[in-house]
Amino acid sequence: MIAERGLRESLRKSVAAVVRGGRGLVSALVLLVVAVLVVGSLPAAAQDASQNFSERNIKKIQKMIELNEAGDLAGAKAILESINLAREKPYGRARILQFLGSFAVQEEQYEKALDYLARAIKENGLPPEEQMRTMFQVGQIQVMQEKYDDAIVTLEDWMKLASAPESVAKPTAQAYYTLAVTYYQAGRPKEALAPAEKAIEMSTEPQESWYRLLLALYLDAEKYEEGIKLLDAIIIKYPNKTYWTQLAAIYNQQDQMNKSLAVQQLAKYEGYITEEKDLTRMAQMFMVQGLPHRGAEIMKQGLADGTIKPSKMAYQTYSDTLLQSREWALALEPLEKAAELSDDGAMWVRHAQVHLQLGNWSDARESLNRAFQKGKIADEGQAHILFGIAAANDKQWDAALSSFRRAANYPGTADVATKWMAFVDREKFRFATPEEQAKMAADRAAKEAAAGGGEAAPADEKAGEKAGTTTQASAGASKDAKANADGKAAEGGDAKASATN
Repeated sequence: MIAERGLRESLRKSVAAVVRGGRGLVSALVLLVVAVLVVGSLPAAAQDASQNFSERNIKKIQKMIELNEAGDLAGAKAILESINLAREKPYGRARILQFLGSFAVQEEQYEKALDYLARAIKENGLPPEEQMRTMFQVGQIQVMQEKYDDAIVTLEDWMKLASAPESVAKPTAQAYYTLAVTYYQAGRPKEALAPAEKAIEMSTEPQESWYRLLLALYLDAEKYEEGIKLLDAIIIKYPNKTYWTQLAAIYNQQDQMNKSLAVQQLAKYEGYITEEKDLTRMAQMFMVQGLPHRGAEIMKQGLADGTIKPSKMAYQTYSDTLLQSREWALALEPLEKAAELSDDGAMWVRHAQVHLQLGNWSDARESLNRAFQKGKIADEGQAHILFGIAAANDKQWDAALSSFRRAANYPGTADVATKWMAFVDREKFRFATPEEQAKMAADRAAKEAAAGGGEAAPADEKAGEKAGTTTQASAGASKDAKANADGKAAEGGDAKASATN
């Protein structure tokens, strides 16, 4: 389905935006956490340096702190690298490694940072809160480095520890969102769903990117009902065209076209649907739903205010809505404009069909002449049939016969054309004056005699026979012609004419 393909493409773009946003967010968070570690840990280190570092390294730690506060990152880092970690207790080793990891992140040396921080965690010497914070930081850096599988292991371990009753750190909405993004980036969308839901559930004010990720995961898992409920909530918080369009597309994909149209109407009223393609699609959907007059209103307004550009397709769609609404006369103008903009004569044939429906025989012939002039008619035989019908109803017998003879040259219309020629012959005879009837009878008798080699019957005898046996009425011709040009014109198809004897 076209709607489903459009929905999938919309989701692909939406997820890509979430992923890009997730990367930027993780990068920012890494720097933020590093800043927190540096700012929060240095005072703590200064305060208890004399108690938690070896006597030999106390002065070095104090000097490192002074240099860092003065903005001399290189000097502070050099002092840390000169310290012999083997002389330190677990706390001292972990703290120094933590500092080195923080400095490495600031210098964008992420591989070094991961090594330092992993070693700091392994020492198990930091206070519980800092131990957990450092562990989460490792997971974030792994995400930023696109080491998604490693990040999942780290973050899941962090979640287990944080969920323990005795833990000083507790899982946060942000942590669940980071885990969800990581699962998605790792190509594991099913496992991303639960943490994405948890992030929304825990947050009092979820960010828009969180909603987008969860929506993409729902639709990827074909959980359309959940997706609809989520979109209802998103539209209230973050109303924009994308979400309205996605909601309408989901309803359409679920074969709930009435709800899809209701959403689109509301979005149009709110000013979110203004593009030509969206308005035209709405009009077409209204036709499918059996509400062509609604589609006609959209096309009329769009063409009037310029939101729908005048084109063959626009005028054709507008005329289709009017024809399906059985507004024959109103459909003539957009049909004519579509025909003028078309490269072939097909639209002029449709224009003629509507004139036939309205009984405008002369106008129908004029439209068909323009169709023949333009050419490239898919079914020329049928077009000649229509011309003959219009001419016959106008009692233009010779023009009708000429057109039916042309139609007889096409295999698809030969039988119908032959019946119409016989019908027109009888009608032409019936409407002729007695003198004309006598002449026609004589001519016919002469032709029959020449063909059969016999003697021609008296002209007045033949005329009497033909006049007495003619049973077709001109009203019948008009009725048949209108019937044959009826419903097919409304559907945009060719009228299938047939003659009855």
